[in-house]
Amino acid sequence: METWAFNPLYVNTGLQGAQPGTLTPSVTIAASTSAAAGLLPGGGSGAAQIEFTNQTGAWAYVNVGVAGAVVAASVAASYPIAPGGDKVITVASECTGWSVILAAGGTAGSVTATRGNGL
Repeated sequence: METWAFNPLYVNTGLQGAQPGTLTPSVTIAASTSAAAGLLPGGGSGAAQIEFTNQTGAWAYVNVGVAGAVVAASVAASYPIAPGGDKVITVASECTGWSVILAAGGTAGSVTATRGNGL
């Protein structure tokens, strides 16, 4: 199996001769010690890879699911991302939303989700 660096998803937005395309916009959530939720970036069918980037000085914990019904992220049961770190996960096509929370003692900051492919 071949591996490559994570690349944001590029989407063709026009016909030949028109604007060639654009990157799928990332989604940023203002994270704190209370769970916050949002929509995952992009869309489409099939599984997708999402890169979560923790731009805070505290551990962030994320959870994914169906938008509007995502289980609120918790320190005890959600996927951890180190301070200043990032992780790429593969999500099923029905995953359209996400939730994030910071560990106790964390100050508010941003966590960003980017749709793409690679490791």
